[in-house]
Amino acid sequence: MKLSKPIFAFAMGAFSMASSVSAHSGHDHSSASNVKDLPRVVIQESDTVNPWTGLDLNNDPSNFQFAIITDNTTGGREGVLEDAFRKLNWLQPEFVMSVGDLIQGYTTDRKQLEYEWDEFEGFVEKLEMPFFYVAGNHDYTNPVMAEVWKERYGASYYSFVYHDVFCLVLNSNDEARPHAMTQEQVDWAVAEIEKHPDPRWTMVFIHTPLWDRNDPTGKWPQIEEALQGRDFTVFAGHHHRYVKHSRKGKEFFTLATTGGNSGLRGPRFGEFDHVVWVTMTDEGPILANLILEGIWDENVRDEEVRQVQSALIDDGSLALQPILFREGRFDRGQLAFRFTNDSDYPVDFEMQFKQLENVVIKGKRSGSWRLPPNEVLTLDFDVANASDDFSEGIAAEMQWKLAFDRDGEAIRFEDSESLSVVRELPIRTEADFLVDGDLKEWGSLSYRSPEVADWHYHRRWEGEKDSRFEFDVAEDGENLLVAVKVFDDSLALSEEDALWAQDSVGVLIDARPQRVRGSNKADRRPLFFNIAPGPNGDTRARGAGSYPEGSTYVARKTALGYALEISVPFAYLDEQGGGDWDGIRLNVTLNDKDLEKDAVARIFWKPSWNRDDAVPGAGSFYRVERE
Repeated sequence: MKLSKPIFAFAMGAFSMASSVSAHSGHDHSSASNVKDLPRVVIQESDTVNPWTGLDLNNDPSNFQFAIITDNTTGGREGVLEDAFRKLNWLQPEFVMSVGDLIQGYTTDRKQLEYEWDEFEGFVEKLEMPFFYVAGNHDYTNPVMAEVWKERYGASYYSFVYHDVFCLVLNSNDEARPHAMTQEQVDWAVAEIEKHPDPRWTMVFIHTPLWDRNDPTGKWPQIEEALQGRDFTVFAGHHHRYVKHSRKGKEFFTLATTGGNSGLRGPRFGEFDHVVWVTMTDEGPILANLILEGIWDENVRDEEVRQVQSALIDDGSLALQPILFREGRFDRGQLAFRFTNDSDYPVDFEMQFKQLENVVIKGKRSGSWRLPPNEVLTLDFDVANASDDFSEGIAAEMQWKLAFDRDGEAIRFEDSESLSVVRELPIRTEADFLVDGDLKEWGSLSYRSPEVADWHYHRRWEGEKDSRFEFDVAEDGENLLVAVKVFDDSLALSEEDALWAQDSVGVLIDARPQRVRGSNKADRRPLFFNIAPGPNGDTRARGAGSYPEGSTYVARKTALGYALEISVPFAYLDEQGGGDWDGIRLNVTLNDKDLEKDAVARIFWKPSWNRDDAVPGAGSFYRVERE
């Protein structure tokens, strides 16, 4: 059975006779069909368990959803209101309410008022659902503004009933001055309230929150008194700052802005552009403040935007190359920033450096540019150490914005890049190594795990007495070699469990050009070995079939834990580097699981490259020329 649409019942005040399309009284929900006639899910159910929590859908026919827009005036910001109406069509509420201040107004120039109302109605006409006007002080204050309102919209206060919810729309400015109500309107409102003594809820919409300011006329208390003894909620605007009041157990909401003047300092300041989404239930309204910037349609990111993003950002074009040094203490270095517009659109690029206290940056530290397709922006900087305590790490942040126009649609990106100073480490040059898991020929290993672990998850790691590792990197003229020695007080090895869920080592090797591998945000697909000794003396490797041709690896248990060796042929490194390879970026991860624990600790040599606190370029190694 198809449900009939509920009908609005109206009563108009001030300048029209009371009228109604349909009458509703008490708690009559006659517009809803019997619950058994509601649409139901048709699905094959199991007699035991099912992959859903229930089939009693949240589709009570007496519930409904509507939206509220709020102030658009006092220096209204262009485009915000239009954006809100466009997004309301995506959300599809049953109707849209307002709380006034829809135009700039505050003039006796009729032509100007007509122009502003025509403009506003042009926006409203694009809505796919009914819109209810509420008069604000910018809409209805002086006699000329009042006259224009009457000609266009008739009553400046009215009421209606929908799904047995009584909605009272008031004009807080009808005394020909701001924030003052006539006694005529108050008497009408009290009478309307008395005409609807037992709705399931009452909603009041008014522009000025008269309960939250000096009301010398004393008119609002009469209305609030008349509302006592029933469930009701009040919505207002005017202050451009959101706040919720509780008065005698009832909720009064002053909304923020939908384009009106605002500091836009965020939700905790009550300063944001939004629409309010209201779901009416038998227990009362449920509110959700939808900040406009967080409402996107299905085209938020399509294939073309992804391609442009990949060309301009993901390949490391915007990354700040780490300043690498090799000997002694970092003193000074040069940063050469190159950004190429590899898209088919003119691109607007803006950046600003935020240097930290450890360094001094000389060069053009802020600016904006328009780059035609294929144009290159080149910026050079001198970076000098300004602190005796700084050795390496994050030296500065570059905040950037990037935008292009696609058929009238502004596509924008913004982010930041870290400028880091990193010591580049030498790769040992050795004769042929036998990759057998016996590390005797390596001698002392150069690098070790940190004393304080950097882990992905909150796990129980008891420090170095629980587990630690040492490692080194070398090359023998044909292969890159990595050796790792693990000290572990309790090995948990299994043929059945995934390697990352038991004791194992992960080695990440990135051999792409330095401009790419030095970035933490470039599209990252490093070579990843995840290796462990098998419980029966063999070697287990995750994804072994995907390793470069000619790679070898061995892991074996030792008296203190286990050891492993990996070799990767130069041919792979040359392919990744686009020529003779000159270095790599490397990280080592230890997965530690003790037999009595049900969780894995994950300890990194350097912070994981995809973490916010990762240092770009950390773990860089350079190839030493052989004599």
